[in-house]
Amino acid sequence: MHNNANTFSQESEMSILGSVFIENSCLQKVAGIIEADDFYRESHRKLFRAMVELHRQKNPIDLVTMTDRLKRHGELEEVGGAAYLATLVDYVPTAANIAYYCKIVKEKSVSRQVAAFAAELADKACGENPGEILSEAKLQIQEITGRLDGINGVSASDLLNFDQRQERYQRFVRDIERERFKTGFALLDQCIRGVAPGEVLTIAAYSGTFKTAFLQNLLLRGAAATGLCHLLFSLEMPAEKVFERELQIQGGATGREVEDHYRGHQDSESVRTGENQASSQGLIVCDRPRLSVEKVARYVEIALQRHKRLGAVGIDYLGLMQAPGKTVFDKTAHISAEMKNMAKELRVPVILLSQINRQAATAGGEIEMHSAKGGGDVEAGADFMLGFWRDKSDTLICKVMKNRNGAVGMNFDVNINRETLQFVDMTPYTPAKVSRKNPF
Repeated sequence: MHNNANTFSQESEMSILGSVFIENSCLQKVAGIIEADDFYRESHRKLFRAMVELHRQKNPIDLVTMTDRLKRHGELEEVGGAAYLATLVDYVPTAANIAYYCKIVKEKSVSRQVAAFAAELADKACGENPGEILSEAKLQIQEITGRLDGINGVSASDLLNFDQRQERYQRFVRDIERERFKTGFALLDQCIRGVAPGEVLTIAAYSGTFKTAFLQNLLLRGAAATGLCHLLFSLEMPAEKVFERELQIQGGATGREVEDHYRGHQDSESVRTGENQASSQGLIVCDRPRLSVEKVARYVEIALQRHKRLGAVGIDYLGLMQAPGKTVFDKTAHISAEMKNMAKELRVPVILLSQINRQAATAGGEIEMHSAKGGGDVEAGADFMLGFWRDKSDTLICKVMKNRNGAVGMNFDVNINRETLQFVDMTPYTPAKVSRKNPF
């Protein structure tokens, strides 16, 4: 076999090993895609096996642990010594492209197997029964083809029988109360049973119904209740304004009080209370504009690496995200589908804000699912959907429009302190309440 570029990729093999040194969790990403035998160089195979072993033992993978592991097995000099390990550590600047390197190495590995199989088949063709040769060849081709499944996103482990489904559901039930995102509003949580990892809650609302404040209230309530970090993507509002609102919600101050406190014009006890509350709870904010779903997913991955778990991911709002397509419908379809995929792949609850379309805004009245900007495509990607609207008496109402866990159509009267942006509670709404003025 010739050592040329068509046989193997030295650079890709070194890049994979270097990426694992930079980010140990990379091994989880390449599981099912690449194996030690896919490496062309025997020294690289030994290094990869050592990394997998350390990872399974929950040990860090660095120069010290790898050197010790290779010494104990008498393999350090065989792989090039400590100097070669140091070369690998500095070989790549980032681990972000490890999946691409794995694809190259896997394809080279399969190409070598195909070449070997072709040579073996040519030898057999000279003296054996053609029918037997073809039958055996089909089986070998299927086996070789299966080795490409990992890089094609296909795995036999994705085919779940009854016992496997039952086992996964038992794990789901065992962990769900700990992992579900709860809104903190008893009636609403009783209705939708919380948002589980991999599920999407979409909130569509008329202008002026405090949907952004509601999202921030939800995330802060979740952080307080669980002790987990919650991540907010504020595409519309800068981090400074998010911070001001955070102190309002946490301490009961007005926006003017927060600004005057920080300008030194007054010392506000409410603001100091908000600071104490906010600093002890894990709200993470990213205010980068024009984010795509792919970039959002990468930020979520970074947050998961730092904090292990996230209580929920909130996005304000869909209309400001970047997506391919010429029309609002096309862009919404892409974002809605990819947001659902992201929630499932990263196993996080996602709360997505959406504006309403122009026709619904002009007509007014009770909100419906089709009122959301982008139409049915917003609904298609959501497991749960809430709508915010006002009745004729100016009462703020939250409507359950889609509920994967139960009934829909319920309206709740929302009690909010407009000056402090604090959502107090929700109670059952009936038309008889139209005579009562909402204390705005």
